[in-house]
Order: sequence, then C-alpha cells, then structure tokens
Amino acid sequence: MENTSASQPTSKSAWRWIWDWVWPIGIGVLIAELITHFVFTFAEVPSGSMYPTIPVNPYPPAGQTARPAYIIIDKLATEFGKPYRGEVIVFPFPDNPKVDYVKRIIGMPGDTVYIHGGHVYINGKILKQPYLKTSWGDTSGTYGPYHVPPNSYFMLGDNRNDSEDSRFWIHKFVKRSTIIGRADMVVWPLNKISIIPQ
Repeated sequence: MENTSASQPTSKSAWRWIWDWVWPIGIGVLIAELITHFVFTFAEVPSGSMYPTIPVNPYPPAGQTARPAYIIIDKLATEFGKPYRGEVIVFPFPDNPKVDYVKRIIGMPGDTVYIHGGHVYINGKILKQPYLKTSWGDTSGTYGPYHVPPNSYFMLGDNRNDSEDSRFWIHKFVKRSTIIGRADMVVWPLNKISIIPQ
C-alpha cells in the first residue's frame, strides 16, 4: 500500500506535465484552423490568366515549365464588405464548382458589359482600368453585350487574351453567395512578393 500511494503523485505530475504541453498546442491548432477557415487562407494559382498581376508566366523560357504562384485570400473582405469593380476575388468556377478560379470583377449587378476594339464598355462608357499596366491587358475581339443579373458579377482575367473567364463560360456570372474571398497578396515566388492591386 505504501508503494502505491507513493507513486500517485509521480503519475499525476507526469500527466500534468503532458497536459501543460498538449493543451496550448491543441488551442494553437484550433485557432489556426479557425483563422484559415474563416479569415485568411492560401491558394495556388497554376495558370497565367492573371499575369502579370499574379506572376505565373504563361510563356516560360524554352526548357522550363511554368511554376504556380501562391496567394493569400482574405475571406472577411468579401464576407463583410461589398464586392466592388476591380476587386480580385477567388470563387468556385461556375461551370465546375469543384475548381476554384481567381479573376477580377468587371461587371456589377445591373451592368451591361460590352467588349470591342480593345476596350471594355460598362453601360456604354469605356471602363478605366489602372490595374492593367501592360499590353497583357489588351482585350482583342468583340464580346457581348452581357447583362449582369442581380447579386452576380462579370469576371475577366488580367491576361485578357489568355484567360478563361466570363466571356467563355456557359454560366457567365459569379453569384455573390459563392465568393470565397479577396486575393490580397502574392507570397510566392519570393522575388515576386507583392500586394495585388484592386
């Protein structure tokens, strides 16, 4: 009996020591999960449809393959803020919701979007697009007009002539309720770390 009672404090202290280590780790993991589920998360961008804003070069040098970029998504920005024209968002592809896309909002609910002669027209007026700083944003061809339904958005990639966007989808528009979040920052490659212009 004496040996049994003497071993109890040692056993309890061992469990207490384990508990003191385990619960902070568990709380930390839980907080991290909550943050990535509700606040921020990371996403891989494998295509060049948003080049050069998101630096996946669709035309790598001979002998090299394009490498994906990684971005931070702010979920609260679109959960509590109203999406706006020019905002870069992440959403399930309307024609295949198992795949996530990243594009820029061009047409707002109620807008009429028309593309012709290298320009995007919103309700008959040329859209100014200061976020397009290179020839990658030139929009060739004629598309539309598209009439954006309520609570929906018309999307274009910044690499206009190499982007699978609203112009080519069967389901042309992204619904407000499906938006995952705003693409805020490029974090990979390291030499391309930058805030995504909105």
